[in-house]
Amino acid sequence: MNFLVIGAGLVGCYFARDAMSKGHRVVLYDVAPNRAYIGSVAPDAAVVAGDVRDLPALIETMRANSIEVVFHSAFLIGAKAAARPYTTLDINVGGTTAVAEAVRISGARRLIFAGTQAVYLREPPPSVPIREDFAVGGDQLYTASKVACERILSALATHYQFELAILRFAQIYGRGHYAGGDPAGEVLHAILASALQGHPVSIDPGIFRARDCVYVKDVVQGVALAAEATLASRVFNIGSGLLTTADHIAAAIRATVPGAEAAVVQAGSGAPAPAAGQPLDISLAREELGYQPQFTIDEGIADFVRELREPDSQA
Repeated sequence: MNFLVIGAGLVGCYFARDAMSKGHRVVLYDVAPNRAYIGSVAPDAAVVAGDVRDLPALIETMRANSIEVVFHSAFLIGAKAAARPYTTLDINVGGTTAVAEAVRISGARRLIFAGTQAVYLREPPPSVPIREDFAVGGDQLYTASKVACERILSALATHYQFELAILRFAQIYGRGHYAGGDPAGEVLHAILASALQGHPVSIDPGIFRARDCVYVKDVVQGVALAAEATLASRVFNIGSGLLTTADHIAAAIRATVPGAEAAVVQAGSGAPAPAAGQPLDISLAREELGYQPQFTIDEGIADFVRELREPDSQA
């Protein structure tokens, strides 16, 4: 199968590595490819430097590489999204519309959209795990852009009859470069790197409030399954199905890094995202895609640390 992965970040590069290990061909498309990072994760992937809003470039890339499935994961997130409202909507919403149009024109059969658990409304806090039919909305720019993208893509997929899978990811963690601006993922990466250098680390519960956290390799599993499954539904939660707290993260670091000093401190930064109250309900992804998380928070942190210890991990 020929894949186009738009966004050569954490999930995009790890998905490329996984897909190529299975014999698929992958092209990474990114506005500013981090060649060193790509080389350390997916060195055999073809790389195209291009803007997600550039419709002619997207069409040319898809046609030239006979792309069958597109995985769209290029967005501005968090503070980077809030700092540049017009640009954020142009990239997140305009770029997504361009991707869908390129899928239609090029004849690619399926589009997989990297959604987020942030679209779920949590006031009042939910009392049961969050299903895909839970209410969505929100006034944050990133969240609003994602909700808009989901609605636009659903309408376009129905109108043009291309296959669509919207994967609402829990909080993702893993070894990335975080150019898009994911605050919690970037902070956890920095904390683990510091712990490996022998420094005491502090876990701020203002950042790591109780929420569903999912390791990048489980996210990749979800994307891979969504690429090949017969889709009865369009929207799927991809997470761990469990709540992770700052205490869980601190304990996992202490268990994984010998002698590490990791402590939860008084919240000092405020929370970039609210506490979830409940994890994602991942039963639909289990039933329709065959998705089954392989990493607990302890196993995910342990694998994350192993990858950080690799000789080329600082690339």
